[in-house]
Amino acid sequence: MGRGRETIVGRDYRSSRWIELSIDGAAIADVRQAGGPEMPSPRDTWVAPAFWDIQVNGRLGHSFSSPQLTEEQVRDVVTAQASMGTARVCPTLITATREETLHGLKTIDAACRRWADVDRMVLGIHLEGPYLSEREGYRGAHPAPAMRDPDPTDFEELHEASGHRIVLVTLAPERRGAIEFIAWARSRGVAIALGHTAADEATLDAAVAAGASLSTHLGNGIAANLPRHPNPIWHQAADDRLLASLIADGHHLDADTLRVLARAKGPSRTILVSDASPLAGLPPCTYGGWAVDPAGKVVVAGTPYLAGSNRSLMVGLENYVAAMPCGVADAIGCVTANPARLLERPAPELEAGSPANLILFEQPEPGRLLPLRICVDGRWSEPSVDGSPRPRQPFGV
Repeated sequence: MGRGRETIVGRDYRSSRWIELSIDGAAIADVRQAGGPEMPSPRDTWVAPAFWDIQVNGRLGHSFSSPQLTEEQVRDVVTAQASMGTARVCPTLITATREETLHGLKTIDAACRRWADVDRMVLGIHLEGPYLSEREGYRGAHPAPAMRDPDPTDFEELHEASGHRIVLVTLAPERRGAIEFIAWARSRGVAIALGHTAADEATLDAAVAAGASLSTHLGNGIAANLPRHPNPIWHQAADDRLLASLIADGHHLDADTLRVLARAKGPSRTILVSDASPLAGLPPCTYGGWAVDPAGKVVVAGTPYLAGSNRSLMVGLENYVAAMPCGVADAIGCVTANPARLLERPAPELEAGSPANLILFEQPEPGRLLPLRICVDGRWSEPSVDGSPRPRQPFGV
């Protein structure tokens, strides 16, 4: 469905009060109080900003790190996020050869310049590597031979190729020159995250002092066997200066670990990410060096190493609410206000003048979110679990 004038009535996800939103084209034109039953019911329509996902590696067989990546594939992966409730996304490139990384960056930039809707949805690029730990376990699915130390000259070449779209870099602070690089990158407005790291407490502290502000997928991208304490997980979980992204898909973190990390950070310092794999949305099978197992896990073929997720942010939200437990409003902040704060952008709001990026949902039971309809930049779609197109169904509010 294209853009046009439309009025939406539902409960504000924060206050539970009934509101009426007028949408004109790609923007919210007006927000007013509306009448409705005081007590919420399971069939009430709720309204919230659509999500921001700062870690998407690909989908439907397409990888942002592939040497065969095309502009059309970038468009397909980015725009597929809308039906899963995501309005803004950071295409994420993992460690690869310099040539492959340059190709991915140039192709994403070209797609953004070619299609206005892609350009609006792309917040910027997340570079997860190549400045990571090459140690087994800590490197996860990242190829060790392609890793290298962070260097401003190297990064400037990558940044130039991306059209200066790199907004977030995940690195291991123990690599040579990393602390100096963090301070240099922050002075240029690039956010720095710590991940795939075996750093000790002193190194982690130095990285945060230099400007690192996020732990990437805390609890993952680390060796399976660690000292009980201390170790890099507890150091980062305990540091209130760091936000933490969590993959709450039910595969990357078990319920107890998710609960502990979520409580350590609290809703104000947690960012939920999908970590969507290039195999997300594909059926169980082996795809070259990667595989989707019968349980839906995406792994490096023949190994237990996870290689991204196959589930949407909506699943992560429900798992997060169950783990904390917390209210839906706090959970939605983990996919809206918190990533905006990390990237130093205005937080998405339900207010006049804001982009028309909305998700309408029901709460049939406490902690359950049932998406009904999604609006991204004024364009409506029906919800999808994997980003595949679905026939439009009648809907009324």
